Amino acid sequence: MAGVLLAAPPGGAVSPVALGGIAAGIAALVLVNLLIAWSSRRKRRKVPAEQLREELRGEIRNGAPNVRGHIRVNPARYPGISVGQAEALAAEEGFTRQTHGTKGMWLFLRRVSD
Repeated sequence: MAGVLLAAPPGGAVSPVALGGIAAGIAALVLVNLLIAWSSRRKRRKVPAEQLREELRGEIRNGAPNVRGHIRVNPARYPGISVGQAEALAAEEGFTRQTHGTKGMWLFLRRVSD
């Protein structure tokens, strides 16, 4: 617990009730966070597949590239779209997908014309 200071009464220790309250508060925050994530994912799954494809096309087309020129796309935002479908959409827009070192993200790089 480096960096976390708990104030204790002079000459005493932190009561187990206080620590239990802190733990319960943290557990409640984690539970609320999980419920919100689940709810938003459930809502996202109800979006029609064609609308998701159009949103992905727009993100690839208009996305801001990072320092190395990659456009990073989180595949969790596009449930129901496979890697192959994403690559095909990117190819239509003139991009290729980087397949190594992506750490779970889809990385698209504009193809260089010959």
